[in-house]
Amino acid sequence: MAYRIPLRRRAARVAAGAAAIAVTVTMTTGAAAGQARAIDWNAVGRAIGQPLTTEAGGVHTAEWLRTDLHVVNAGVTENPGMELNAEASFHQTTPGKALLIGEVTLTGAEVGKVADRLERGGVQITALHKHIQDETPRLWWMHYWAQGDPVVIARTVHAALAQTGIPLNQREGKEHPVDLNTAQLDRIIGTRGENENGVQVYHIPVAQKVVDTRAHITLPYLMEASTMLAFQPLGGGRAAINGDFTMTADEVNPVIKALRAHGVTIIELHNHMLYEQPRLFYMHFWKTGDAATLARDLRAGLDQVHAPRR
Repeated sequence: MAYRIPLRRRAARVAAGAAAIAVTVTMTTGAAAGQARAIDWNAVGRAIGQPLTTEAGGVHTAEWLRTDLHVVNAGVTENPGMELNAEASFHQTTPGKALLIGEVTLTGAEVGKVADRLERGGVQITALHKHIQDETPRLWWMHYWAQGDPVVIARTVHAALAQTGIPLNQREGKEHPVDLNTAQLDRIIGTRGENENGVQVYHIPVAQKVVDTRAHITLPYLMEASTMLAFQPLGGGRAAINGDFTMTADEVNPVIKALRAHGVTIIELHNHMLYEQPRLFYMHFWKTGDAATLARDLRAGLDQVHAPRR
């Protein structure tokens, strides 16, 4: 089966386009020195191996699906759109400099090689853990962070990903339909989801302002400051769900209690970053069943973090 690179957060890109125009105007009217140090995002894309996509909040992203792997988790053959991928998200911090936050799905044999190459290029590892628990082959998720010249950072990320089996020359392909009643899911979750390679995905910003205390910026919600919910169709209106709830410390156990009351399996509770304030915790989960029922299960968790209905 042919897969496509996930066109993530399509609705957010409308806002991103307007923001990009505003940024262009600002740069055009700025001082000559400022102009000289503006980031050439096309050059960053060339360094990382694919054109970057401009998203909401001035975020520029690259993504690759792990189409090289056949992953079965708890009896379900996983669509690569269920976070079996690599991601790199950039956001300008100062003239000519950017923050990178990303993650990559790795086999056990790839972990050491990728870690070494990232560290050698000055990209820091911020977490290594599991997102699912019954998968074959066994997988790990590595999160990484860097700030500085985005072209240099992009070259390091590309070199690290080249140590894996990820096809780095992926190109956008045919849209895969989501075989679910997505309008019903949108109503229950309370916001509009998006089709990512045939998976219905929701990104719900956290209520709090999240600051990266080392980069000295407020993080855009697409850079680890949102809850991500994913529904993979299984046929007959059924789905598998995973993703992660993003929470402050006080929200962790109310969310666990709500999800467990609805029979949702808690996979892992951990951090993804090192320098954020307030401290954030990420909880990964899994369940299969009727898609609308699963959406209500997840809505019970969202209600504990005061997620807005939009």
